[in-house]
Amino acid sequence: MLEFIKISIEFYLIFTFVYTCVAFIRMYATESYANDKKKGRERLKKLMSEGRLKQMPVYTIADIRENRRYESVRLSYFPNDTGKKNRAIIVLPGGGYAHLCTAQEGYPVAARLNELGYSAFILEYRTGFGNTKHAPMHDLAQAVKFIEEHQDEFNVTIEDYILIGFSAGGNLAGIFGTEEWGYKKYGVKKPGSLILGYPWTNINHWMTHPYWNVWVGLFGIWTSERGNLFLFGPGMNFIKENRDSVCVQKWITKDYPKTYMFSGSDDILVPSGSHTDILANTMNKFAIPLMYDRFYRVPHGVGLGERTPAEGWLDRAIKFAMSPDPRQVMNLHLEEVDEKLADTAAKTIDDYFAADE
Repeated sequence: MLEFIKISIEFYLIFTFVYTCVAFIRMYATESYANDKKKGRERLKKLMSEGRLKQMPVYTIADIRENRRYESVRLSYFPNDTGKKNRAIIVLPGGGYAHLCTAQEGYPVAARLNELGYSAFILEYRTGFGNTKHAPMHDLAQAVKFIEEHQDEFNVTIEDYILIGFSAGGNLAGIFGTEEWGYKKYGVKKPGSLILGYPWTNINHWMTHPYWNVWVGLFGIWTSERGNLFLFGPGMNFIKENRDSVCVQKWITKDYPKTYMFSGSDDILVPSGSHTDILANTMNKFAIPLMYDRFYRVPHGVGLGERTPAEGWLDRAIKFAMSPDPRQVMNLHLEEVDEKLADTAAKTIDDYFAADE
Protein backbone atom coordinates (compact mmCIF):
# COMPACT_ATOMS: atom_id res chain seq x y z
CA MET A 1 0.00 0.00 0.00
CA LEU A 2 2.79 2.43 0.93
CA GLU A 3 4.58 1.60 -2.30
CA PHE A 4 1.41 2.41 -4.27
CA ILE A 5 1.04 5.75 -2.49
CA LYS A 6 4.70 6.56 -3.17
CA ILE A 7 4.38 5.73 -6.87
CA SER A 8 1.15 7.76 -7.10
CA ILE A 9 2.79 10.81 -5.53
CA GLU A 10 5.81 10.52 -7.79
CA PHE A 11 3.58 10.20 -10.85
CA TYR A 12 1.53 13.22 -9.74
CA LEU A 13 4.62 15.39 -9.18
CA ILE A 14 6.24 14.40 -12.47
CA PHE A 15 3.02 14.75 -14.47
CA THR A 16 2.12 18.17 -13.01
CA PHE A 17 5.70 19.42 -13.43
CA VAL A 18 5.77 18.45 -17.11
CA TYR A 19 2.26 19.87 -17.60
CA THR A 20 3.33 23.17 -16.00
CA CYS A 21 6.49 23.42 -18.13
CA VAL A 22 4.51 22.78 -21.31
CA ALA A 23 1.91 25.37 -20.22
CA PHE A 24 4.61 28.00 -19.65
CA ILE A 25 6.24 27.28 -23.02
CA ARG A 26 2.88 27.54 -24.75
CA MET A 27 2.10 30.78 -22.87
CA TYR A 28 5.30 32.48 -24.05
CA ALA A 29 4.85 31.11 -27.57
CA THR A 30 1.29 32.50 -27.73
CA GLU A 31 2.36 35.85 -26.31
CA SER A 32 4.89 36.23 -29.14
CA TYR A 33 2.09 36.82 -31.66
CA ALA A 34 -1.11 37.45 -29.68
CA ASN A 35 0.02 40.81 -28.27
CA ASP A 36 0.65 42.22 -31.75
CA LYS A 37 3.57 44.35 -30.60
CA LYS A 38 4.15 45.31 -34.23
CA LYS A 39 0.85 47.22 -34.27
CA GLY A 40 1.93 49.19 -31.23
CA ARG A 41 5.38 49.97 -32.61
CA GLU A 42 4.04 51.12 -35.96
CA ARG A 43 1.47 53.41 -34.37
CA LEU A 44 4.08 54.81 -32.01
CA LYS A 45 6.43 55.57 -34.91
CA LYS A 46 3.63 57.14 -36.98
CA LEU A 47 2.56 59.47 -34.18
CA MET A 48 6.19 60.41 -33.50
CA SER A 49 6.85 61.18 -37.17
CA GLU A 50 3.75 63.38 -37.27
CA GLY A 51 4.71 65.13 -34.04
CA ARG A 52 1.47 64.06 -32.38
CA LEU A 53 2.81 61.68 -29.75
CA LYS A 54 2.90 63.17 -26.27
CA GLN A 55 4.81 61.53 -23.42
CA MET A 56 4.90 63.47 -20.19
CA PRO A 57 5.43 63.14 -16.42
CA VAL A 58 2.32 63.37 -14.26
CA TYR A 59 4.16 64.78 -11.24
CA THR A 60 5.56 68.29 -11.04
CA ILE A 61 9.28 69.08 -11.07
CA ALA A 62 9.01 69.97 -7.37
CA ASP A 63 7.42 66.58 -6.61
CA ILE A 64 10.15 64.77 -8.53
CA ARG A 65 12.87 66.66 -6.66
CA GLU A 66 11.36 65.43 -3.38
CA ASN A 67 10.96 61.85 -4.60
CA ARG A 68 13.15 60.71 -7.49
CA ARG A 69 10.95 57.64 -7.97
CA TYR A 70 8.24 59.94 -9.39
CA GLU A 71 10.50 60.45 -12.39
CA SER A 72 9.61 56.98 -13.75
CA VAL A 73 5.87 57.73 -13.82
CA ARG A 74 4.94 58.65 -17.38
CA LEU A 75 1.77 59.19 -19.37
CA SER A 76 1.76 58.51 -23.13
CA TYR A 77 -1.03 60.07 -25.19
CA PHE A 78 -2.19 58.37 -28.40
CA PRO A 79 -4.61 60.79 -30.15
CA ASN A 80 -7.15 59.43 -32.62
CA ASP A 81 -7.13 60.43 -36.29
CA THR A 82 -10.69 61.76 -36.41
CA GLY A 83 -10.36 64.67 -33.99
CA LYS A 84 -13.47 63.40 -32.23
CA LYS A 85 -13.70 64.04 -28.51
CA ASN A 86 -14.19 60.98 -26.29
CA ARG A 87 -14.05 59.94 -22.68
CA ALA A 88 -10.53 59.59 -21.33
CA ILE A 89 -9.31 55.99 -21.60
CA ILE A 90 -6.30 55.01 -19.47
CA VAL A 91 -4.46 51.76 -20.26
CA LEU A 92 -2.61 50.07 -17.38
CA PRO A 93 -0.12 47.38 -18.46
CA GLY A 94 0.64 44.44 -16.18
CA GLY A 95 3.90 42.99 -14.91
CA GLY A 96 3.22 41.72 -11.39
CA TYR A 97 4.16 45.12 -9.89
CA ALA A 98 7.76 44.08 -10.64
CA HIS A 99 8.00 45.69 -14.10
CA LEU A 100 5.71 46.90 -16.88
CA CYS A 101 4.66 45.09 -20.08
CA THR A 102 4.06 48.34 -21.95
CA ALA A 103 5.22 47.02 -25.33
CA GLN A 104 2.85 44.04 -25.03
CA GLU A 105 -0.21 45.46 -23.21
CA GLY A 106 0.14 49.23 -23.60
CA TYR A 107 1.08 50.45 -27.07
CA PRO A 108 -0.84 47.78 -29.08
CA VAL A 109 -4.02 48.38 -27.07
CA ALA A 110 -3.79 52.16 -27.51
CA ALA A 111 -3.16 51.60 -31.23
CA ARG A 112 -6.28 49.46 -31.55
CA LEU A 113 -8.32 52.06 -29.66
CA ASN A 114 -7.08 54.64 -32.19
CA GLU A 115 -8.30 52.36 -34.99
CA LEU A 116 -11.71 52.27 -33.29
CA GLY A 117 -11.73 56.08 -33.24
CA TYR A 118 -10.75 56.69 -29.61
CA SER A 119 -7.86 58.64 -28.12
CA ALA A 120 -6.09 56.81 -25.30
CA PHE A 121 -3.49 57.21 -22.57
CA ILE A 122 -0.96 54.66 -21.31
CA LEU A 123 0.18 55.04 -17.71
CA GLU A 124 3.59 53.75 -16.72
CA TYR A 125 3.27 53.57 -12.94
CA ARG A 126 5.91 52.79 -10.32
CA THR A 127 7.00 49.18 -9.95
CA GLY A 128 9.76 47.22 -8.18
CA PHE A 129 11.53 48.02 -4.94
CA GLY A 130 11.78 51.31 -3.09
CA ASN A 131 8.22 52.55 -3.50
CA THR A 132 5.82 53.93 -0.92
CA LYS A 133 2.68 52.07 0.15
CA HIS A 134 0.13 51.73 -2.68
CA ALA A 135 2.44 53.65 -5.02
CA PRO A 136 0.69 52.54 -8.27
CA MET A 137 -2.68 53.73 -6.89
CA HIS A 138 -1.15 57.13 -6.05
CA ASP A 139 0.27 57.34 -9.57
CA LEU A 140 -3.08 56.53 -11.18
CA ALA A 141 -4.85 59.15 -9.06
CA GLN A 142 -2.24 61.73 -10.08
CA ALA A 143 -2.71 60.76 -13.74
CA VAL A 144 -6.48 61.24 -13.47
CA LYS A 145 -5.93 64.70 -11.95
CA PHE A 146 -3.41 65.57 -14.67
CA ILE A 147 -5.76 64.52 -17.47
CA GLU A 148 -8.65 66.43 -15.90
CA GLU A 149 -6.54 69.60 -15.72
CA HIS A 150 -5.56 69.25 -19.41
CA GLN A 151 -8.67 67.62 -20.86
CA ASP A 152 -9.29 70.43 -23.34
CA GLU A 153 -5.73 70.17 -24.59
CA PHE A 154 -6.12 66.39 -25.03
CA ASN A 155 -9.63 66.74 -26.52
CA VAL A 156 -11.11 64.29 -24.00
CA THR A 157 -13.55 64.48 -21.12
CA ILE A 158 -12.72 63.07 -17.71
CA GLU A 159 -16.37 62.34 -16.93
CA ASP A 160 -16.99 58.57 -16.78
CA TYR A 161 -13.41 57.85 -17.83
CA ILE A 162 -12.47 54.25 -18.59
CA LEU A 163 -9.67 52.17 -17.06
CA ILE A 164 -8.24 49.21 -19.01
CA GLY A 165 -5.95 47.00 -16.94
CA PHE A 166 -4.11 43.74 -17.56
CA SER A 167 -2.94 41.27 -14.91
CA ALA A 168 -1.42 43.48 -12.14
CA GLY A 169 -2.75 46.48 -14.09
CA GLY A 170 -6.15 44.81 -13.77
CA ASN A 171 -5.63 44.66 -10.03
CA LEU A 172 -4.76 48.36 -10.06
CA ALA A 173 -7.86 49.25 -12.10
CA GLY A 174 -10.07 46.98 -9.98
CA ILE A 175 -8.88 48.47 -6.69
CA PHE A 176 -9.14 52.01 -8.06
CA GLY A 177 -12.83 51.40 -8.78
CA THR A 178 -13.50 50.87 -5.05
CA GLU A 179 -14.45 53.59 -2.61
CA GLU A 180 -12.30 52.31 0.26
CA TRP A 181 -8.92 52.04 -1.50
CA GLY A 182 -9.54 53.73 -4.84
CA TYR A 183 -10.85 56.94 -6.40
CA LYS A 184 -12.67 58.21 -3.31
CA LYS A 185 -9.61 57.83 -1.09
CA TYR A 186 -7.60 60.01 -3.46
CA GLY A 187 -10.33 62.59 -4.03
CA VAL A 188 -10.70 62.08 -7.79
CA LYS A 189 -13.66 61.34 -10.02
CA LYS A 190 -15.06 57.83 -10.15
CA PRO A 191 -14.31 55.80 -13.29
CA GLY A 192 -17.38 55.18 -15.43
CA SER A 193 -16.27 51.71 -16.57
CA LEU A 194 -13.53 49.16 -15.99
CA ILE A 195 -12.09 46.77 -18.57
CA LEU A 196 -10.03 43.99 -16.99
CA GLY A 197 -7.91 41.54 -18.97
CA TYR A 198 -6.96 38.39 -17.00
CA PRO A 199 -6.83 40.55 -13.84
CA TRP A 200 -4.81 39.52 -10.78
CA THR A 201 -7.67 40.36 -8.44
CA ASN A 202 -7.32 37.96 -5.52
CA ILE A 203 -3.67 38.46 -4.61
CA ASN A 204 -3.72 37.25 -1.01
CA HIS A 205 -6.77 35.03 -0.60
CA TRP A 206 -6.41 32.69 -3.56
CA MET A 207 -5.40 29.76 -1.30
CA THR A 208 -8.99 29.60 -0.04
CA HIS A 209 -9.67 28.29 -3.55
CA PRO A 210 -6.74 25.83 -3.85
CA TYR A 211 -5.17 24.67 -7.09
CA TRP A 212 -4.99 21.03 -8.17
CA ASN A 213 -1.47 21.64 -9.50
CA VAL A 214 1.07 22.03 -6.70
CA TRP A 215 3.63 23.70 -9.00
CA VAL A 216 1.14 26.37 -10.05
CA GLY A 217 0.29 26.84 -6.38
CA LEU A 218 3.94 27.34 -5.45
CA PHE A 219 4.39 29.79 -8.30
CA GLY A 220 1.27 31.61 -7.07
CA ILE A 221 2.79 31.98 -3.60
CA TRP A 222 5.96 33.42 -5.11
CA THR A 223 4.17 35.96 -7.33
CA SER A 224 1.81 37.03 -4.52
CA GLU A 225 4.57 37.56 -1.98
CA ARG A 226 6.71 39.35 -4.55
CA GLY A 227 3.79 41.66 -5.38
CA ASN A 228 3.20 42.40 -1.68
CA LEU A 229 6.87 43.20 -1.23
CA PHE A 230 6.85 45.68 -4.13
CA LEU A 231 3.59 47.29 -3.03
CA PHE A 232 4.32 47.66 0.68
CA GLY A 233 8.02 47.08 1.31
CA PRO A 234 9.84 44.70 3.66
CA GLY A 235 7.96 44.08 6.90
CA MET A 236 4.87 46.00 5.77
CA ASN A 237 4.02 43.20 3.31
CA PHE A 238 2.86 40.91 6.13
CA ILE A 239 0.38 43.36 7.69
CA LYS A 240 -3.14 41.98 7.21
CA GLU A 241 -4.73 45.34 6.38
CA ASN A 242 -2.22 45.89 3.59
CA ARG A 243 -2.70 42.39 2.18
CA ASP A 244 -6.49 42.68 2.27
CA SER A 245 -6.40 46.10 0.60
CA VAL A 246 -5.35 44.66 -2.77
CA CYS A 247 -7.96 41.87 -2.96
CA VAL A 248 -10.60 43.48 -5.16
CA GLN A 249 -13.58 41.27 -4.25
CA LYS A 250 -13.37 42.35 -0.59
CA TRP A 251 -14.19 45.98 -1.43
CA ILE A 252 -17.04 45.72 -3.94
CA THR A 253 -20.08 47.87 -3.12
CA LYS A 254 -23.33 48.51 -4.98
CA ASP A 255 -21.82 51.62 -6.62
CA TYR A 256 -18.84 49.79 -8.15
CA PRO A 257 -18.29 50.74 -11.83
CA LYS A 258 -19.74 48.59 -14.60
CA THR A 259 -17.12 46.10 -15.71
CA TYR A 260 -16.01 44.03 -18.68
CA MET A 261 -13.67 41.18 -17.79
CA PHE A 262 -12.05 38.29 -19.62
CA SER A 263 -9.87 35.33 -18.69
CA GLY A 264 -8.45 32.27 -20.43
CA SER A 265 -8.90 28.62 -19.54
CA ASP A 266 -5.14 27.98 -19.88
CA ASP A 267 -4.04 30.81 -17.59
CA ILE A 268 -1.65 29.23 -15.06
CA LEU A 269 -0.42 32.54 -13.63
CA VAL A 270 -3.83 33.93 -12.69
CA PRO A 271 -6.27 30.99 -12.90
CA SER A 272 -9.85 32.16 -13.31
CA GLY A 273 -11.13 29.82 -10.60
CA SER A 274 -9.07 31.67 -7.99
CA HIS A 275 -9.40 35.19 -9.35
CA THR A 276 -11.91 36.34 -11.98
CA ASP A 277 -14.60 33.78 -11.09
CA ILE A 278 -14.53 34.96 -7.46
CA LEU A 279 -14.72 38.61 -8.49
CA ALA A 280 -17.59 37.87 -10.90
CA ASN A 281 -19.55 36.08 -8.16
CA THR A 282 -19.09 39.03 -5.80
CA MET A 283 -20.12 41.53 -8.46
CA ASN A 284 -23.24 39.51 -9.24
CA LYS A 285 -24.21 39.58 -5.56
CA PHE A 286 -24.15 43.38 -5.70
CA ALA A 287 -25.90 43.48 -9.10
CA ILE A 288 -22.97 45.27 -10.77
CA PRO A 289 -23.39 45.42 -14.59
CA LEU A 290 -20.86 42.86 -15.80
CA MET A 291 -19.82 41.27 -19.07
CA TYR A 292 -17.51 38.32 -18.40
CA ASP A 293 -15.87 36.36 -21.22
CA ARG A 294 -13.95 33.12 -20.59
CA PHE A 295 -11.97 31.97 -23.60
CA TYR A 296 -11.00 28.35 -24.19
CA ARG A 297 -7.29 27.52 -24.65
CA VAL A 298 -6.17 31.09 -24.00
CA PRO A 299 -3.17 31.58 -21.64
CA HIS A 300 -2.03 34.56 -19.60
CA GLY A 301 -0.54 37.70 -21.14
CA VAL A 302 -2.19 37.63 -24.58
CA GLY A 303 -2.97 41.37 -24.68
CA LEU A 304 -5.15 41.96 -27.75
CA GLY A 305 -5.43 38.20 -28.20
CA GLU A 306 -4.70 38.23 -31.93
CA ARG A 307 -4.99 34.81 -33.61
CA THR A 308 -6.50 33.29 -30.45
CA PRO A 309 -10.13 32.62 -29.44
CA ALA A 310 -9.97 35.95 -27.54
CA GLU A 311 -9.41 38.00 -30.70
CA GLY A 312 -11.81 40.94 -30.89
CA TRP A 313 -12.45 41.12 -27.16
CA LEU A 314 -11.43 44.81 -26.99
CA ASP A 315 -14.04 45.81 -29.57
CA ARG A 316 -16.76 44.12 -27.48
CA ALA A 317 -15.38 45.56 -24.27
CA ILE A 318 -15.22 49.18 -25.45
CA LYS A 319 -18.73 48.95 -26.88
CA PHE A 320 -19.97 47.70 -23.51
CA ALA A 321 -18.01 50.38 -21.64
CA MET A 322 -19.42 53.16 -23.82
CA SER A 323 -23.01 51.98 -23.42
CA PRO A 324 -25.21 53.58 -20.72
CA ASP A 325 -24.96 52.14 -17.23
CA PRO A 326 -28.37 50.48 -16.61
CA ARG A 327 -28.30 51.71 -13.01
CA GLN A 328 -28.08 55.32 -14.17
CA VAL A 329 -30.86 54.78 -16.70
CA MET A 330 -33.02 53.27 -13.96
CA ASN A 331 -32.31 56.23 -11.67
CA LEU A 332 -33.31 58.65 -14.44
CA HIS A 333 -36.59 56.78 -14.89
CA LEU A 334 -37.20 56.85 -11.14
CA GLU A 335 -36.54 60.60 -11.06
CA GLU A 336 -39.02 61.10 -13.89
CA VAL A 337 -41.59 59.01 -12.00
CA ASP A 338 -40.95 61.02 -8.81
CA GLU A 339 -41.44 64.28 -10.70
CA LYS A 340 -44.71 63.05 -12.19
CA LEU A 341 -45.93 61.87 -8.78
CA ALA A 342 -44.97 65.23 -7.26
CA ASP A 343 -46.84 67.10 -10.03
CA THR A 344 -49.90 64.88 -9.55
CA ALA A 345 -49.81 65.36 -5.79
CA ALA A 346 -49.52 69.13 -6.17
CA LYS A 347 -52.47 69.26 -8.57
CA THR A 348 -54.53 67.08 -6.23
CA ILE A 349 -53.82 69.40 -3.29
CA ASP A 350 -54.65 72.47 -5.38
CA ASP A 351 -57.92 70.85 -6.47
CA TYR A 352 -58.75 70.00 -2.83
CA PHE A 353 -58.32 73.58 -1.59
CA ALA A 354 -60.12 74.96 -4.68
CA ALA A 355 -63.10 72.76 -3.85
CA ASP A 356 -63.21 74.16 -0.27
CA GLU A 357 -63.30 77.69 -1.57
